[in-house]
Formats: sequence, structure tokens, C-alpha cells
Amino acid sequence: MSTVYLVVPCYNEEAVLPETVKQLTLKLRSMIDSGRADENSRFLLVDDGSKDKTWELIAGFCRENPLCSGLKLAHNRGHQNALLAGLMTARTVCDCAF
Repeated sequence: MSTVYLVVPCYNEEAVLPETVKQLTLKLRSMIDSGRADENSRFLLVDDGSKDKTWELIAGFCRENPLCSGLKLAHNRGHQNALLAGLMTARTVCDCAF
């Protein structure tokens, strides 16, 4: 079974992040429960230098939700660079990242 990481770039997502985390948790839990993903699978939320409370929310979700991981970039670099940073981080701990 493979360890899967779902990498999600986030920029000023304060308003929608709780629902995003809820849906990602349901999807990943379903994958784990059905045997399509290993228990070590996670979703990685990458804060791309948000100016709102996105990082505070991510940090809180990571404390409460074992399926959630977070990465904070120092400055806004664009979603493609945030995705790349997340993929480069995840590659050392998973079999598949997308």
C-alpha cells in the first residue's frame, strides 16, 4: 500500500479553509479505510505568504487533525512555487504526491 500526500497551495484562504480541510479529511480517510492509501498518508497545506489568518488556521488544523500537515512559505511566490515547495517537501515521506 502507498503513502499518498495531497499537496494544496493556500493563499488568503481563511474563509474557505475549514470546508477544504473537512472535504480533504473525508476523501483521505475514505482512501485509507478502503485500502487505497496507507495510514501515513496526509494532505499538506502550503501557506504561500498569506496576509490573513490562513497560517493560524493551518497550524490549528495540524494540531487537531492527524491527517493534516502544514508548510509556511516566508513570502508569496505564486501557487506554482507553493505547489513545488509542497511536492519537494512531501517527496521524502511518501510514495506518491499530487
